[in-house]
Amino acid sequence: MRVKVIIMLCVLLLSTTVSTANPGGKGDDVRSRDCAGSCHASSSSNGVSTATLDITFPNEVYAGLLIEVQTSIGSVDVSSNSMVGMTLLINSDGAKDLPANDGWEVVTDPNGGSNNYVEISDTFSSQNPVNRSWTLRAPSEPGTYGLYLAVQHGTPEGGVAMSGISDIQSVLVEEVPENLPRLSPGWEPTNTRGLGEETTITLETMNTDSATVELMNGAEVIVIPVVDNQFTIPAAVNPGVVQWRVILEGEGPTQSSPWFRITAQEPGWEVDETALYLQSIALFLLCAGLVIMQRPKNEDIIKDYDNTDHVVATVETSLDTISDESQSPPIPAGGIPEGWTMEQWEYYGHEHLEKMARGEV
Repeated sequence: MRVKVIIMLCVLLLSTTVSTANPGGKGDDVRSRDCAGSCHASSSSNGVSTATLDITFPNEVYAGLLIEVQTSIGSVDVSSNSMVGMTLLINSDGAKDLPANDGWEVVTDPNGGSNNYVEISDTFSSQNPVNRSWTLRAPSEPGTYGLYLAVQHGTPEGGVAMSGISDIQSVLVEEVPENLPRLSPGWEPTNTRGLGEETTITLETMNTDSATVELMNGAEVIVIPVVDNQFTIPAAVNPGVVQWRVILEGEGPTQSSPWFRITAQEPGWEVDETALYLQSIALFLLCAGLVIMQRPKNEDIIKDYDNTDHVVATVETSLDTISDESQSPPIPAGGIPEGWTMEQWEYYGHEHLEKMARGEV
């Protein structure tokens, strides 16, 4: 019996994988609306959100240049974790709706990444609109473009996930004036840094005679000198977000860049899945060695009563049983239960078949 238990434990250790679940959310990523609709179903199966959604573009949008887009979520009641997933899209069809398909590039999302889907937590209520800003690079070809804002969230009562999408917000992307002071098309800002690190940023500009950087410090704006197109942001003591922008002057009209955000964060904890498997194998070998090395404590046991054949047969039977149990249970004629995945059926199908045999389901 002890051999069977040890073998079963080792099999379980070797069969486990590192969890990629995101409790309380799916995690920021590049997602289509259908993929971002819910943790358990597509957006088409969700309830309809009462949220009022809006996107605001700057007055002038030039082809291939960086702009700041404001998004707003209001009139929404969320679940106890106060989390809302928000997505920038180019259509409401749930397919081929990523901003990149129309030439948009998400340079900095509200959480400091470069994703079109982010999860935010705030004091949401039907009376309190929540605003978030995105830094985008406009499409490289002039023309009229549009963006949608979609959301998904829970409810105070729990249960059904809610989904909503805004009306299209159109914007005219204009050709860049020849003498316009601007950041170079290929330049991108730094989005993240570690704690306690000064951050030196090198600007790449065009048609610019001078540049000045403004750093947001709470309600105060601090001017940072730019020397040889470089400036330094002081080190962060605690995790948080610092906002800055650059004022560009030249022959053409003076331009202000979007407010860029750089997030200071603690190093994340990374899991090496290969190392975990190697540890599991080592544990298996250790357990097997302990079983093999076991000897009777009573040296007076008569050799004639050798139970080796019985032990070997028991172990083989146990291994056969484990092998049989590890196989997927047969799928009944009516299919697997509604809402189950194949992974759930592999783990819990035996129990379901037993309940069916007893007439409990």
